[in-house]
Amino acid sequence: MKGTQAPLITVEAGTWKRVLKWEGEAVLTLSLRWPKLPEDRVGLRRMNRCYQRMAGLWQNRWEGALYQNACEAAQAARKQGRPCVLWEAVLDFTVTYQDENLLSLYLDAYEYAGGAHGLTVRHADTWTLPAGIPRTLASFFPDRRWKKQVLAALHEEAHSRIAAGETLYYDDWPALLDAYFDPNRFYRTQEGLAIYYPLYTIAPYAEGIAVFSLPLPAPVCDQKKQEKS
Repeated sequence: MKGTQAPLITVEAGTWKRVLKWEGEAVLTLSLRWPKLPEDRVGLRRMNRCYQRMAGLWQNRWEGALYQNACEAAQAARKQGRPCVLWEAVLDFTVTYQDENLLSLYLDAYEYAGGAHGLTVRHADTWTLPAGIPRTLASFFPDRRWKKQVLAALHEEAHSRIAAGETLYYDDWPALLDAYFDPNRFYRTQEGLAIYYPLYTIAPYAEGIAVFSLPLPAPVCDQKKQEKS
């Protein structure tokens, strides 16, 4: 008789919002939403501290330097007789994969400070559960030459997208793809693994954060099948 599958850990959201004003006029809106996990195990408490600290760092930045800049922009606009542009800062998270042994998610921090568009910074984590120990990208590959394999797959996918007219990368994208590759910029998905590149690294802003999908290496897939059988 098969054992009963453990229930998935509930990932809730911590939230915090505020509107900051200068001389009675709203100049900056803040919205933070970060992952909150149960506190009944040491590993989960460790993960909670990580995300609470991360949310606190963004909050301090936005209530400090960003707010001061927003006040200065509002003051300059008033002197010039222009309407004040409301600035915005948002932290949010997305769970991309979860089972009884693994949790993967990313957080996007977005800032808009006037101009044509804002900027988004992404941070991703993949954790073993319930130990709360980070998984590395290398741990998903049995071959020591995993980095070479990953880069080859990224080049192939990028070339296919360009050939199909799906996207537009910088002319020197092959060199940029290698130069800006960071094994910490990944997360697990239902389809496999997602490797991402920050804004402006390999493509113009309009392309957004570039994300490439890779299937799990065969041995890992085979192991999953055996665990379910």
